[in-house]
Amino acid sequence: MNRSFVIPVLDFSPHSIYNIETLLNDLENDDGEVICIFNSREVFQKLQNHPRIDKFCYNKLNAGVSRSWNLGINLSEAESVFILNSDLHLGQTAVSQMEQYLFSLPGAVIVGPQGSHLDFAKLKVIRYFSKGTFSQPVRTHDVSGFFFCIHRQRFLEHGLCFDVRYSPCFMEEWDMGMQILAAGLACYAVPVTDFDHHWGISGHRQNTAIKYFGRTVYRDQVIVDNRRKFIAKWFPRQIEQKGFSSGDSAKEQGSCVSCF
Repeated sequence: MNRSFVIPVLDFSPHSIYNIETLLNDLENDDGEVICIFNSREVFQKLQNHPRIDKFCYNKLNAGVSRSWNLGINLSEAESVFILNSDLHLGQTAVSQMEQYLFSLPGAVIVGPQGSHLDFAKLKVIRYFSKGTFSQPVRTHDVSGFFFCIHRQRFLEHGLCFDVRYSPCFMEEWDMGMQILAAGLACYAVPVTDFDHHWGISGHRQNTAIKYFGRTVYRDQVIVDNRRKFIAKWFPRQIEQKGFSSGDSAKEQGSCVSCF
């Protein structure tokens, strides 16, 4: 098996015109196994016997983003592992183009059609490379999690794994980018445009409630908590009683950006 598609599924994407059923239809045209990580009973009961799904894991409770991605990667035996949001629409050329970049760019372990240059001192995006805004591959600090592809051999050989401490969501992309830099590898935003995606909770302004492992957490607090976890993990000297020192963090930033 040379290619796997990992799809975490929580619901039928009410915010979008696309959902897991339309994505499975898109994947009829692409070779490779489909691995679904079901995080709700409703979707699992409807789709567990779908003919395009080759493997699945059913979680009785929502396990969050990092755990779902890890589960899918662990179920894969392929050379390339695509991580897909269930509300993604794929055109005919996106998958093959992504793989071409993955296996040709120097040190690439993850590529995606959108990614960022980050200011680690201020925890802000310097530039976001979005669909249609660039024409050549760009080495980035992260790639966006709704659609990316992993070089599985490099990923596993270097002990990479999505950190479940960021569950249920947010900051796992930045954390993986830091892991990749520390391993001397690279992630890239690549000029692939044959897809469509509508932002879900990541693009919400509301303090959305999230069901996670049987309890309710709220979007805004998760973001605050996970930013603190990120700083504590990668820039521990910057943690203070009331936050972190952006000036000291900027000194640390140099050692990360120099990996480019």
